[in-house]
Amino acid sequence: MGVSQVFWGFPQKRGILVGPGADLPGPRLLGDVTHMGKKLWIPAAAGGAALALVATTGIATAMHKNDIEIVVDGAASSIAVRENTVGEVLELQGISLDEHDVVLPAVDTRITAGMEITVAYGRPLEISVDGKPRQVWTTAQSVGEALAFLNLDEADSKLSASRSTSIGRIGLAMEIATAKDVTLTVAGTPSALTVAGTVADALTSVGATPDADDIVTPAPDTVLTDGLAISFVAVEVKESVKEVAMPYKKTETTSDELAKGTTKVTTKGAEGLTRETYTDVYHDGALISSTLAESVISRQPVHQVTTVGTFVAPTPTPAPSPVEEAVPADTSSTTSSSGKALNLARASMWDRIARCESTNNWSINTGNGYYGGLQFNLQTWRSVGGTDFAAYPHQASRAEQITVANRLYAERGTQPWSCA
Repeated sequence: MGVSQVFWGFPQKRGILVGPGADLPGPRLLGDVTHMGKKLWIPAAAGGAALALVATTGIATAMHKNDIEIVVDGAASSIAVRENTVGEVLELQGISLDEHDVVLPAVDTRITAGMEITVAYGRPLEISVDGKPRQVWTTAQSVGEALAFLNLDEADSKLSASRSTSIGRIGLAMEIATAKDVTLTVAGTPSALTVAGTVADALTSVGATPDADDIVTPAPDTVLTDGLAISFVAVEVKESVKEVAMPYKKTETTSDELAKGTTKVTTKGAEGLTRETYTDVYHDGALISSTLAESVISRQPVHQVTTVGTFVAPTPTPAPSPVEEAVPADTSSTTSSSGKALNLARASMWDRIARCESTNNWSINTGNGYYGGLQFNLQTWRSVGGTDFAAYPHQASRAEQITVANRLYAERGTQPWSCA
């Protein structure tokens, strides 16, 4: 990398940099530029004028010593010297200079008692400002002093080395990111910022700490530029659980235990239950998506079964007149109020069946589709002439229900009654 600029400064007072053109009493490089990089030395024969001076001053002058102070990069030492010029003193002290170093007063200045000779070594400083590199030379001994001298000491700038970092004789390389005017939108609200560095630095300046799920645009390592628009979306991932009903199916089966044309729900249906787990994604607190992650059946549905009757009664054959059984006194009538004949045969059997089917409640109607003491369904009641006595079985008397039961018994026996 070429040297883009050379800055000589001279600390007339320690810690203060002085730039080119400052009104100092003769600060300059030692000798001509063509002599830079060589140790200073004083010729043995200085010419006629020098010889004349020696002749006039005599031995007493040559033996006289002057007390002076030499300050090299801020480190002071007091010495007594017989040399006549600054250059001779520096040579005697083994202090060599090159083109980037500064000495005050000039090397050809004559020594006087109490004189202070100050030497400031030049230091190479490689600086990258917002990615643009350059090299300068400075006599500053710290980063802060050098930046102040170069007019780069902006409070909002981001430095790769602290301002207190020392700059040694070998120099220093550092990076500077100057502050930029950017717009940062957080939770949908934009704000103007002046900040140096990267997008991550802009987020840090407002206390935003993105994690792996959050969305930062552009990427956090993007170098800031003036006018850059930055967006930060806080992403939160949660789980939610829903319980969903599972419908049951309806099926039919046949049975010859039921008269043809009749039906009975033999297994009542019941819904099942599914537990569904969803992954929900929120952007700045608003739900953006919900994805099914798992589905577990916690209760299986019970499918409803309806039994359809297929029994067809055979044609009855004449049979001997049944022997009438004794019946209770209040049911001994052989004619109903409707004028239809009653048949109270097997009355004790029907009473026993009624105790099992309805606890002998001949007028029971539970709403389940079966009626009366012997639990006729309406279709069966009508098929054997039950409407001769009443529209519904439970509306008929005990004797009338027994009469209808005997008609059904003649066709199918006791098969329709599970309690028989």
